Amino acid sequence: MKFKIISFFSNAKCNSTVAVSCFAELFGMISEVCQQREISFRCVHYTFLDECFEARVGKCDAGSVAKVGAIGYKQALSGCHSSKKQKAEGTLPILGAPAQNFPSPVQLISALGYLQTQCSLSRSKNCSSDHVHNIMTQCEEQMKPLAGYPQIKIDTSKKLLMYDETDKERECLVVRSTLSEMYSLHHANCYHSLVTRCLCERLRFDVQCGINCDQLEPTSPDQDTLAWDEWKEARLVHGNGSDFKRYATIFSILFVLSITALLL
Repeated sequence: MKFKIISFFSNAKCNSTVAVSCFAELFGMISEVCQQREISFRCVHYTFLDECFEARVGKCDAGSVAKVGAIGYKQALSGCHSSKKQKAEGTLPILGAPAQNFPSPVQLISALGYLQTQCSLSRSKNCSSDHVHNIMTQCEEQMKPLAGYPQIKIDTSKKLLMYDETDKERECLVVRSTLSEMYSLHHANCYHSLVTRCLCERLRFDVQCGINCDQLEPTSPDQDTLAWDEWKEARLVHGNGSDFKRYATIFSILFVLSITALLL
């Protein structure tokens, strides 16, 4: 991995100023920070730090990471006071530490070390592996109780695409719309970040609908919305809260319905 926070204990080159910025940016994207609630770290958080350190910081020892992490957290927390985010009273702060304090160095390194172990899957990891299959199954099962979970629509489109009589362009519009809905659910609820990408690959939507499945895996926790350029190229964007997602979903559904009406 690129983000060698556990393995490097020497005086490796480490730009601590930029490292603070990486942590401040990360914590600034996590709503639980301003709400002073415990953060449930996921692979997308680790990926962001990993790539931020690789591109801008360098290799840091564990002690340095803990120090800059604490400073970055405090910077993000101070930014909450000038933002419009409301703090939730009586909730637990990050990792169970007192609300006014950042978690201890041992807590932070332990959390990041666990992420490094659990989130070591490459973005190019073969989605056909048993390990990835178990990850996807666990996430999909967790999503099913959610109202309006759109799996049935994507399964139906997959089956219809197999027939020559099917209007494939119309079905692919449904696929793209449904993938947008599913991505938001996966991003919000799945521990791993590769679920939508692997779903796309396994159903062969890259071949059948020309979708670039590699674009469906986020590198940042604020990439919570899947959008399309002319309904061909997928891109991950930052959504402005639940209202944005709701209107985006409604728009995508209306768009598909309008196209369907024209094709009939």
